[in-house]
Amino acid sequence: MSSFSAFNLSAPMVAALRKMGYLEPSPVQSAVIPKALRGQSVLAQSATGSGKTHAFLVPLIEKTDFSLPRLQSLIVAPTRELARQTYDFAREFARYMPRLKVRLLTSEADVSQNEEGLSEAPQMIVGTPGRLKDLLVDKHVLNLQSVRSVVLDEADMLLDLGYFGDIEEIFALLKDPQTMVFSATLKQNLRDKLRGFVGGDFEFEGEKTETAATVRHHLVDIKHQDVNDALVSFLLIRKPYLCLVFASKKETVDKCYKRLLESGIDAAFFTGSLGERARKKTIRDIKKNRHQVIVASDLLARGIDIEDVSDVVSLDLPSESEFYFHRAGRTGRFGKEGDSWVFYDDDRRARANALFEAGAPFDFYVLRKGELNPDPVGLAPKRKLFKKKAFISDNELREIKIAKAQTRSGKVKPAYKKKRKWAIEKVKRKYRRKAIQMKVRQELAREQAKAKKPSDGR
Repeated sequence: MSSFSAFNLSAPMVAALRKMGYLEPSPVQSAVIPKALRGQSVLAQSATGSGKTHAFLVPLIEKTDFSLPRLQSLIVAPTRELARQTYDFAREFARYMPRLKVRLLTSEADVSQNEEGLSEAPQMIVGTPGRLKDLLVDKHVLNLQSVRSVVLDEADMLLDLGYFGDIEEIFALLKDPQTMVFSATLKQNLRDKLRGFVGGDFEFEGEKTETAATVRHHLVDIKHQDVNDALVSFLLIRKPYLCLVFASKKETVDKCYKRLLESGIDAAFFTGSLGERARKKTIRDIKKNRHQVIVASDLLARGIDIEDVSDVVSLDLPSESEFYFHRAGRTGRFGKEGDSWVFYDDDRRARANALFEAGAPFDFYVLRKGELNPDPVGLAPKRKLFKKKAFISDNELREIKIAKAQTRSGKVKPAYKKKRKWAIEKVKRKYRRKAIQMKVRQELAREQAKAKKPSDGR
């Protein structure tokens, strides 16, 4: 599909898309929009950053009867931030289609504030499940009989957060609507549950990878450093344009944020514990690129569009590997390149190894003494690089003899044997380090030669 005009969209819609900079549809948009325009229900899985939001907004708005002051479509999002983002996208269309009326219903405002102005129904509502249930099910503030289309966005997150009870109550008041379900991942148990809403009209499954192919994945052995000290070193070395740092626990986010400020690094933080005003301000600041580093919980890992993220750092790995890919998907969006870095050490090797064995395309680095270098061993078992009775070079043998001579005395002194042993061991450690460094250089040279070797076409 070469352009949006090939979908037989109206001239105002095509013009609006062009003015907003959308010239060619993404794969998910090419697959979903024609089906949605025909009224088919859709179950779509596609990588984060692939254009899912416009895959449902375009057909919803195209089918809206602007002359009808009734609610015609409903978009359900799992968090206030995702709902606000979708609402903002819809409002962009309203700039070119002024008769389009859209409302946002979330806990950003009190229930009474949400209720204001609903005496004249909007044609589209974007909201979170709890607030939609409060107003549409419990208070019956709007007639839902004219709702023709419903979107469930980030459906796996809706399930994880326990919102399907509220959603089922909303659906009970609807009259067989077209239902479009979108998610970055669709496990079989979720797929089975969603078919009760969607039926069997159309399913779309995008690329198997949960993040774009333009994202490079790296595992970084921090060698038992304090994770926040390691992050400071990493940021000073890497100097990212815009870095998102993720941690699984709010306490870890708080400590990391404070450590960055102490180090003079410009940072912001985002967790569910922020108050409403602080959350809105932080999101605005993040989207305006007012900070170089943002430390966040996984709340920020799902669906939020932040432009120009160059690097993502995971201070730990979440319990389920799919959540790692949501984190990594904050970079490399819309064809841009990006890097995702995961910190680990021997105590946290198991989750890193599980992710690697699941097929994640990682390479390996080691962060030590203020340097970030390729790690030729990676997660492989650390083997000794030389035998215990290794060949002793002439230089090493000469230095051992010198050490013995320097510790020799004309008469026996206390602890002279220990002093001689320490002196000899010091020489041996020196040459062991040299042997290891030589072995590492050889391994790196082999890896580089292998990478440069041309493909034979098979």
